[in-house]
Amino acid sequence: MNAFSKIVGILIAVVLMFLCPIQYTAQKQDILMQQYVTTETSYFIDSVRNLGYVTKQMYEEYMRKIDLGNNLYDVELTHYHVVYYKEEGEQVDADYNETSYYVGEKEETYRRYMCYYTPDILEQLYTKESEYSYLMSQDDYLTIKVKQKNNTLGKRLQELFLGTDYTDGNYVTIYGGLIRDEAY
Repeated sequence: MNAFSKIVGILIAVVLMFLCPIQYTAQKQDILMQQYVTTETSYFIDSVRNLGYVTKQMYEEYMRKIDLGNNLYDVELTHYHVVYYKEEGEQVDADYNETSYYVGEKEETYRRYMCYYTPDILEQLYTKESEYSYLMSQDDYLTIKVKQKNNTLGKRLQELFLGTDYTDGNYVTIYGGLIRDEAY
């Protein structure tokens, strides 16, 4: 019985001396990579929001920066283009003011959003006809979702110790905002 308790004590000591520090270091590495990707994503989206367009060079530079680590990411872009209507079904120019007055009466307008997703945006980014750029209008909305595709050492050790599955919801960051300007 005394030998069994010594073996259990040695196993507990090995776990505490080696596996716990490795898990802690791996989780810290995951946190640092998440902060790095979040910072680069906010820088990319904020510059797009200020300029009103995305170029092929900007997108590839962003993808190169987030691929510096050993992680694989899935990037989803969504562009919501605002369209104004005077009456139901009648399209109006995007510069139309939502609150305009005609002969003392307020004219009602309707706002709709046309959604464009990553394949649409990338298709336009990589065509010569669009000069390798994707243009947006002021008051449009752009969002980005960056999802981690692989399991890191920290996540695998956490799954081992806690017995939970972390394959779903691996979003590193979700960011977006209103397009402020059209600098094209």
